[in-house]
Amino acid sequence: MAGSAALPRRKPRLRTELSESDEQRLQEAVALFGLPKAEVVRRLIRASVQAGPALSAENTVVIVDLANQVRMVGRNLSQVLRAIHRGQAVPIEDTEPVWRGLHEVIATINAELTEMTVAYGSKLRRAGKLTPSQDGRS
Repeated sequence: MAGSAALPRRKPRLRTELSESDEQRLQEAVALFGLPKAEVVRRLIRASVQAGPALSAENTVVIVDLANQVRMVGRNLSQVLRAIHRGQAVPIEDTEPVWRGLHEVIATINAELTEMTVAYGSKLRRAGKLTPSQDGRS
């Protein structure tokens, strides 16, 4: 048994046969998402059990942009907090437009992320016939 601990554990693999139409759909998904076949299959599996979003390559670019915007907002909030602690901040009443604008930006980012992760994932699961049936049977 001591010898088997030295061997690296192999990752589980899946080998399957596809019909010509399923292979065509897989090729379309590869082109749409800009990902290798194996990654498309992994994301479809994750999406089918809602363990993670299945995003297109375009949506992945948007996610990176949104993450940068969130970081920028975080840096701005940090600067505001430091100014408050130093006593250099303007009165709170004068900051209302800033907070309203910040709220709007956060709401926009949240809506975009929700659209991509929930709506897109739901659409993908429906298109792949990966949604549970209405009568409780999968």
